Amino acid sequence: MRRSFLLLSALAALVALDPAAEPELCFAAVVHPTNPARDLGWHELTSLFEGTNRRWPNHSAVILVERDSGSAPYRYLMAHLLNTTAVEYKRSLQGVEYRGEAPVAVKILNSDAAACQFVYNVPTAIAIVEARSLSSPACALVQVLRIEGKLPSEEGYRMK
Repeated sequence: MRRSFLLLSALAALVALDPAAEPELCFAAVVHPTNPARDLGWHELTSLFEGTNRRWPNHSAVILVERDSGSAPYRYLMAHLLNTTAVEYKRSLQGVEYRGEAPVAVKILNSDAAACQFVYNVPTAIAIVEARSLSSPACALVQVLRIEGKLPSEEGYRMK
């Protein structure tokens, strides 16, 4: 009996250490429902968060909403969307201002619900949140953008 318990404990520990055993996280870009954007290409999304494109097609200023540095959406933003480190990212955003251009507007929030609520209250904001948060009351109020024509639930969606 004890041997079975130890074997099961060891097996559970191995599964917990195996990153493949964890469910794959999926992320979504969200905007205010009145934002005319409904579908962004990967490079368009990247250019918004890099600060190289700071205007929506209607010429209103983009407000970037980021999650706190310990969150999964922030780690995804750095590692997959921007392919950079937090230090390099901050340096890049500061470089925009040092070149005499208008600074990039960034709001850092501590939850997906807070990010969605901010996006709902600020029509020119965009945020990246975990797709599983989309069912929360705060995130139900915002518009999920298609990325390269696909939504988070569709096959081939890129933000995983």
